[in-house]
Amino acid sequence: MSKKASEIQIGGSHYKELAMSPLKYILANNLSYCLGNVVKYVSRNKGSEEDKVKDLLKAKHYIDLELENNYKRDPNGKKLIG
Repeated sequence: MSKKASEIQIGGSHYKELAMSPLKYILANNLSYCLGNVVKYVSRNKGSEEDKVKDLLKAKHYIDLELENNYKRDPNGKKLIG
């Protein structure tokens, strides 16, 4: 019997040890693309300090994109002009 796509993880096992996969959480909560990526990068924040910092910076970038695209705000929360 073949597995469902949701039962397979390609490229590592960093989500297998979590109580809930980021994908299930993202879909259950109907999150935007940007906020889904925040969940993904924060959930897999493991490994070396350098890897952790990179994942947190990626998550921060997606928060900034969410602010810009959905709230017309800059990374500091100030309203964008135009």
